[in-house]
Amino acid sequence: MEFITREQARQDIIALELPKIVLDAFDGKPLQYNLDIQFHEPYQIFSIGPEGQAAYGHGRITRIWTGGGDYTIVAYHHAPERKGYFRFDIESPEDEEQLLGISWQQILIKKFKSLWEQVWTDERLIEVAGWFDFKYIDLLIAELPQAKLDTFEKDAVWYQSYLHRVGG
Repeated sequence: MEFITREQARQDIIALELPKIVLDAFDGKPLQYNLDIQFHEPYQIFSIGPEGQAAYGHGRITRIWTGGGDYTIVAYHHAPERKGYFRFDIESPEDEEQLLGISWQQILIKKFKSLWEQVWTDERLIEVAGWFDFKYIDLLIAELPQAKLDTFEKDAVWYQSYLHRVGG
């Protein structure tokens, strides 16, 4: 991963034209519904020097957020052959959580599924999805109560299926 400063990442977030709430979260502004716990600047990676950041991938990668007490960072890869969003674990830099190059809509699925699992109301989920420009919240709300996600395997199959249906 090319060394990138916090300010460079902030400029990239602006250039990617991500929703305002993403920049607000990155800037550490208080967010409604305590979303600043779920979405905030990935300070862990910015505290690492150039050599340390190099362990987290090759090429220009913009780190966008981390949150919820986990060590997963949502990022954007700029290289043409890998262009798009992905996740990586700060504790296991060699393990990418999912394929590179997924769309904005696709990267939001896991976070909104997590918010649904926290028993948020449909109205609140729809409101927050609007802030993130997540277009598939109605499908998610309709489908999750019917899905049998009682094992990691079933959850993974559901996620892959939903990921493909959402597409780019």
